[in-house]
Amino acid sequence: MLRRGIVAGVGALAGCSLFDGPATDEPERTADPPDATPTTAGTVGPTPTGTGTDAPGTDAGDRESTPTDRAPSTTPGAQSPTGEWRVVQADDAHTGWKRETVGPEPPVEVTWSVGLGGGVQRSVTVADGLAYAGSAAGSVTAVETVDGAERWTHERRSEVRATPTVTDGTVYCGDENGDLTAVDAASGSEQWSFAAEGDRPGPTAVRSGPVVADETVYVGATDGRVYAVDDGGSERWSFDAGGFLGVVAPVALAGGRVFAGSDAGRLYAVDAADGEEFWRYAGTGETRAWSGPTVADGVVYAGGVPGGVFAIDAVGGTERWRLETDRPVFSSPAVADGTVYVGTDGGLVLALATEGGSERWRFETDGAVKSSPAVVDGTVVFGTTAGAVVALDTEAGTERWRFETDGAVTGSPAVVDGTLYVGDTAGRLYALGTSGQ
Repeated sequence: MLRRGIVAGVGALAGCSLFDGPATDEPERTADPPDATPTTAGTVGPTPTGTGTDAPGTDAGDRESTPTDRAPSTTPGAQSPTGEWRVVQADDAHTGWKRETVGPEPPVEVTWSVGLGGGVQRSVTVADGLAYAGSAAGSVTAVETVDGAERWTHERRSEVRATPTVTDGTVYCGDENGDLTAVDAASGSEQWSFAAEGDRPGPTAVRSGPVVADETVYVGATDGRVYAVDDGGSERWSFDAGGFLGVVAPVALAGGRVFAGSDAGRLYAVDAADGEEFWRYAGTGETRAWSGPTVADGVVYAGGVPGGVFAIDAVGGTERWRLETDRPVFSSPAVADGTVYVGTDGGLVLALATEGGSERWRFETDGAVKSSPAVVDGTVVFGTTAGAVVALDTEAGTERWRFETDGAVTGSPAVVDGTLYVGDTAGRLYALGTSGQ
């Protein structure tokens, strides 16, 4: 009970402590266990600087060439079948784009909605006819996509803020108790659980959705570490990325590398096989935390706190360009057809050119946009803290439709077969479709 109380206290501080100063601890890799000055929104503009900051002795050029030293060849929108949305932002690189998927057309209405008993702070995932969501009630729930009927609910010991990831009949999800749990996707029965327990004193939470590849689960935790866990619940390696709140955004996987941002104000690329560091990037002198990262066509895109969008070379860690914003960027970028889509806490959604970062259009909405956009069929969709799901035309940035929710929408939408799935902080899970269908 005491541990639960401490964890709840840490969660309550999460909104403000992202702005604390960077930690001074240097990252380190554990051995395999035997076990910018912000500008106003009106003056946002790209600043090409070329000031990547590789760690001494960890530059890609200092290491013997391996297959993972090649540019991650991520093709946006091509990571998973169109009939599923198994991980936050659609694929392991978190591009947020599905080429062949279509979303609902206006007028949009509720196909069904269900209450989960606690707020949904992260994203919904969909696979094999089921939608999965974690909630503040301390549970992961699976519902039928056709009508919202509950298939099962798996109870945890603490709040579930992380997005569930579904792969090969298993659901992987973290919780505020610091556990990463594997659950059978059909029945909800627990298969195994791994406790993230770094050297740092105090409680640890797993708030980021994991990525899964080659029978390994990769996930970040608030103890500042990125963990690689085998598909049996044993640690393969861990990497210390530092920071008071550690790694709260999902890690991305592309080209044999794991990309992670930390509350220490650093962005890392590490070897997926052994956790060895390739490079680190420190952003501007004031960067304290990262959203994202998103990887597309050999470039890593991420949002920064106190404000900015950054493009970094995925191989060497050098900065391609950066765009300063007047408010923090907690929204992870989506990348589609040469455009980066990202939201800010100032209520802006920006469309930026992947080459150079020039602004193509901006859209202003009520509430902060912490939600990571989803791009399908010429439409970019996101949620707002004012309690809405908004769809824009990708070319013009004009509003196509809007749906009002009961609570704030901070997770990324999932779009499958013409239906959009999203949760809100009032604890409702929605399926939105075209009216009359």
